[in-house]
Amino acid sequence: MAYTTGIIYLLLAVATDVIANIFLKKSNGFHNKKYGFASLALIGVAFLLMAQALVTLDLSIAYAVWGALGILLTTCVDKAFFGLRIKPLGFAGIATMISGIVLLKMV
Repeated sequence: MAYTTGIIYLLLAVATDVIANIFLKKSNGFHNKKYGFASLALIGVAFLLMAQALVTLDLSIAYAVWGALGILLTTCVDKAFFGLRIKPLGFAGIATMISGIVLLKMV
């Protein structure tokens, strides 16, 4: 049960981080201050959620998952809503991240 709670906190931290990244992009370099400050607040919340996840999860695994999922989901949102073009090397990088997490979990 405790492990499941850690996973839930980790996924909430990832979701909060992705939303913070979207708000940071929408802040346009802090020209739109409400999005900029919302982004900062959400990053704080994401770190608090991550801290709760680390009560039951290993740091190396949790941090790798948080970083990789955050990058992957932010990239997907950026592609879907802001027209990001991903080059083949970018897809290779995403595959490398996923492979690295799988390998970490197997050790």
